Amino acid sequence: MPGTIVATKELARVFENEVGSTGGVARRRWVCMLSDDTLTAGGPPDITTIMSATAGNSFGAYHPVHTTLRLRKVSVNERFDDNPYALEVTGEYGLVTADELLAPTSRASVWSFESRPGQVPALFYYDGSTQYPLTNSAYDYFPGLTTDESLVQIKVQKNFSAVPSTWLSLQNYVNSSAFLGCAADTVKVAGVDVQYVSEEHNNTLQRYYATTATLAYRQSGHNLLLPDIGFNFIAGGEKRRAMVFDFQNSEWVPSPNPVGLDGGGGLTLGTPAILTRRVNPRGNFATFGTPP
Repeated sequence: MPGTIVATKELARVFENEVGSTGGVARRRWVCMLSDDTLTAGGPPDITTIMSATAGNSFGAYHPVHTTLRLRKVSVNERFDDNPYALEVTGEYGLVTADELLAPTSRASVWSFESRPGQVPALFYYDGSTQYPLTNSAYDYFPGLTTDESLVQIKVQKNFSAVPSTWLSLQNYVNSSAFLGCAADTVKVAGVDVQYVSEEHNNTLQRYYATTATLAYRQSGHNLLLPDIGFNFIAGGEKRRAMVFDFQNSEWVPSPNPVGLDGGGGLTLGTPAILTRRVNPRGNFATFGTPP
């Protein structure tokens, strides 16, 4: 078995901080003397034994003086002053969150929000606080007219011990109920990225699925908004062709332009109705949790 530590001595400590930094950094150094049989008994002891004799039993141990700082890094030099029976150990202390000390799959989700430019069809306008159809004086919508509407990209990062099939199955879904204060159908799962990664945690190998879900919030929703127009209309339960009168030839002819409909197939003789059509399935977004 490896050699053992027979004596430990702490050297001078170092502490540094600066204006505008996210926290101070402290360093402690030790010299550990090893047993005489170290070189023939398998070399120095393992890192857990070295940490127990110096900085603490685990990462996250508090600094004895600067108690807001916790152990976040340990380095070992197997020779001190070229003595093969002496180890130099350095412990670095800094700001450590409780979440960082947890196993990868026990850590809280990480959330981020970012606004991005976007465009939607321009179908309405406001006069004061009242919304009106955005049409010309003949009640026709302006074809191809768009307006700016920012899209909020929401990213949720979480680690799983198995493939996150629930998250993956929600791709291209919209929220079935209010989510993060956003109304139904306004948040869409734009994509789910999964990577199988490895990490050393507390001197053991951890393998897990690092997953990022990208959600897109649109204030006006992800449903299609379609002006109800066409060349035909419904009257008396029958489909009929929309006609216009040709005054030059004194006859009725099929309308060369689509006419406005009322959402039920009838003619409006004015502003057409706006049809709302949802093209994405709905899902329960509670599986993504909520921000901390």
